[in-house]
Amino acid sequence: MILLADDEPAFQRLTGAWLRGLGHKVEVVGDGDAARAAFAAKPFDLVLLDLAMPPHHDPEAGLALIAAFAPAPVVVMTGHADHALALKAVEAGAWDFLAKPVDPDLLRVVVARALERARLAREVTMLKAQAGGDEDMGLVGASSAMTALRDLIRRVAPTRLPALVLGPSGTGKELVARAIHAMSPRAARPLVPIHCGAVPAELLESELFGHLKGSFTGAASDRPGLIETADGGTLFLDEIGEMPAAMQVKLLRFLADGSYQPVGARAPRMADVRIVAATHRDLTAAVADGSFREDLFYRLKGVVLRTPSLDDRMSDVPLLACIFLRRASEGRGSFAPDALDWLAARHWPGNVRELRAAVECAAALAVPAAAGVVVGAADLAFAVGDVPAAPIHTVFGTLDEEVTALEHRRIVEALARTGHNHTHTARELGLSRVGLLKKMDRMGLR
Repeated sequence: MILLADDEPAFQRLTGAWLRGLGHKVEVVGDGDAARAAFAAKPFDLVLLDLAMPPHHDPEAGLALIAAFAPAPVVVMTGHADHALALKAVEAGAWDFLAKPVDPDLLRVVVARALERARLAREVTMLKAQAGGDEDMGLVGASSAMTALRDLIRRVAPTRLPALVLGPSGTGKELVARAIHAMSPRAARPLVPIHCGAVPAELLESELFGHLKGSFTGAASDRPGLIETADGGTLFLDEIGEMPAAMQVKLLRFLADGSYQPVGARAPRMADVRIVAATHRDLTAAVADGSFREDLFYRLKGVVLRTPSLDDRMSDVPLLACIFLRRASEGRGSFAPDALDWLAARHWPGNVRELRAAVECAAALAVPAAAGVVVGAADLAFAVGDVPAAPIHTVFGTLDEEVTALEHRRIVEALARTGHNHTHTARELGLSRVGLLKKMDRMGLR
């Protein structure tokens, strides 16, 4: 589907008919506002954009429109064909630039290339979702809890229902929200996150709904809110349980009919946004004690998804740990047998976030071997603070491997003592600074 945005009736008629003759579906609009509205209403594979259209008839105003059509490729067409304008268009995100009068054969080639690019982008997105999507989004695990969660996401994502993601900190609630968005019909539009507890209460309304120039001290210009930015896509409200009571009322109105009012505006506006909210708090208890509105709670829980704690899916720990180690060591790392036993025996109050941090830290400190780093239980214990000092390894290997292991441990310990000051570390170890840096490069410590 091609969106043709041009204010010249003759060009609209001739170009539209010519493109339809090539077998393309074409929708024609005559100004920038109509182009934005059409793109928000339905997905397009390609936008053909005239830069000088009403109401401004200014190429600079046309350049500002390009970003609104992402991720579709935009081919700019203009009678103001100069080199500087072409560069500005490409910098603004245009796929190509055509000078008017447009050569039909050139337009045919450019349109074909742009549509092929859009097709390939869709295929890549689909293949990622099918082949590697679960791991890439952090939804890794063969446990029954994770299998059920992924299955529920697949069922929920295509719907318009708001979603409420509940679970302890560090269990991947934002990753679940991203998975819902990526598997939904809104995937081509923005996913906009906001942490409701990280924004001061007096600024949260402006952040969500936007404001008009002069609506308060410091409002030097109109500023769109996150709801407007997310129009057609998904708004992720992280830690919704921290939202102030006054904002809960205004959010409830938006959930009821899709209307919102920027700060300083006299008339409401509309936006088509799917809400996905998350919290680690017990919202039922918050409703009972009056800190969270009951009507908002029921509006948000169109469907509830629960992220399990790591202690509830301990069978997934080895798989997760191996994935984190592979990423941290660029595929050149492994666990010693005692490390996997240690991982399985430990409780993880910080959940997946804590496990990942522990593995990454242990991989950085572990003794290197010929085949890469080998992470032992002592490395992991040191990484989580269960032992007071750096682990001591008994290395079984060649003399060169034992010497390398000793050098690695001594350098890591000295760097820690000197706050990673290379000059002081070299002096402590009896090396030149250049010699130390060479050893650190060889061991992957820089």
